[in-house]
Amino acid sequence: MKRRNFIQMLAATGMTASLPLTANKAFAAAPDHFLVIVNAGGGWDPTSLCDPKGDLKQYESERPGSNKDGSINSVALDPTKVASGIQWSDIPIIDGNEASPGGGTLRVREQFEKFFPLYADRLTVINGIDNGTNNHSSGNRATWSGNLEMGYPSLAALFAASKNPSLPMAYISNGGYDFTASIVSRARASSATFIDDLADPNSAEYLYRSAKDSGQDIDIYKEIKIAQKQRLERQQAQAVLPLRRQQLNQLFTVRQEDNDLALLSTAKNEIENEMPVNGHMHSPVRNQVRSFKSQASLVAAAFKAGVAASANISTGGFDTHGNHDSGQYQSLGDLLEGIIYLQEALAFAGIADKTTVVIGSDFGRTPYYNSGNGKDHWPITSMMVMHPTGSGKGGKTFGLSTDKFRSQKLDLSTGGINDAGQLLTPAHVNLALRKELGIADNTLAVRFPLNVDDFDIFS
Repeated sequence: MKRRNFIQMLAATGMTASLPLTANKAFAAAPDHFLVIVNAGGGWDPTSLCDPKGDLKQYESERPGSNKDGSINSVALDPTKVASGIQWSDIPIIDGNEASPGGGTLRVREQFEKFFPLYADRLTVINGIDNGTNNHSSGNRATWSGNLEMGYPSLAALFAASKNPSLPMAYISNGGYDFTASIVSRARASSATFIDDLADPNSAEYLYRSAKDSGQDIDIYKEIKIAQKQRLERQQAQAVLPLRRQQLNQLFTVRQEDNDLALLSTAKNEIENEMPVNGHMHSPVRNQVRSFKSQASLVAAAFKAGVAASANISTGGFDTHGNHDSGQYQSLGDLLEGIIYLQEALAFAGIADKTTVVIGSDFGRTPYYNSGNGKDHWPITSMMVMHPTGSGKGGKTFGLSTDKFRSQKLDLSTGGINDAGQLLTPAHVNLALRKELGIADNTLAVRFPLNVDDFDIFS
């Protein structure tokens, strides 16, 4: 499919996008590195994932009215839940029957047990981050731009703009914080199921493609394209002014030039044929898992096709003000299963060695249970970074929160406790990520400075 057709079809289908209209192959070279942001919307609980605290009644005296006897978690710390120096949470009984086939407890336990041992050696866990807010909007903004104030682009937008803003879908967003500060166009791909129709809007299944049923054995679309080409050639021949002739030549090139957009649908179908998005460790498939996998297959396909540099994948279910253990752990398990699928899709596409995946959320959740066995908003959180295969990085936990899940001053180099150190903030993490991704010195990044000292997170 031609680029111009693709843009027109985007507008006609509701898959809204803002795409650069003047790009051409000379400037739209495929990136040598890709970035995926995974947004766990609503405020996840790191103590139920990668910063567990156990059931030690930490808030028994400070919060006498809290449930679970003031414990931060309802399950004890399990020393066996460690791989490559990374510890993760055990799973509480979710559905009342630990061994129930397809039940929440068994499903989530297997999701956790598959993810961490499989990817720990490529994972950097960053604990004890003080987001400085428990507001959803500002927390999301802080996590993904490094700045609580409005006006800073998301890390994914900054990455795409630094790598190649002229790509047809340079920055794909499925939600979350995706402000671009006008440095790159953003393609919203929430209607990913329409991608096959978008990739070939003039396929033979459409009635106007052929008039065989009316007795005319002709390809109407082909005839239209011939007429368009002939009209443009006449306009070129009649053009007198040099600028007008140059513009028509550019239009002719765009209309005649095949580019990599046609590969998007093919790559997506190949990925999903190999790894169906409705596949699941247990049945039935939760909608949250299916949605994540659908987003992931499109992102991996777009990277493989060379039409995108970065993307947001967004999922929810983490704002667990009530019945925390059931909702939070199942959403976390689905998140991990989705990331496993994403990694497998990237590997199948041959770009897992070129892709960094960053996972985070608005903020954390209170280190005690409320009267409804839920947890409320809390500014302390964690992030996880999955490094490309073969990078030699990972197997590391940087930073730590207190035993009561509060922030503390950390050493800039080691991430250990240091009273003369600094509180770890999203600005520090974003600065480290900019350096890790090779965009910290880009002129665009300089326009949006993060005026903090360096934490040596990824050494």
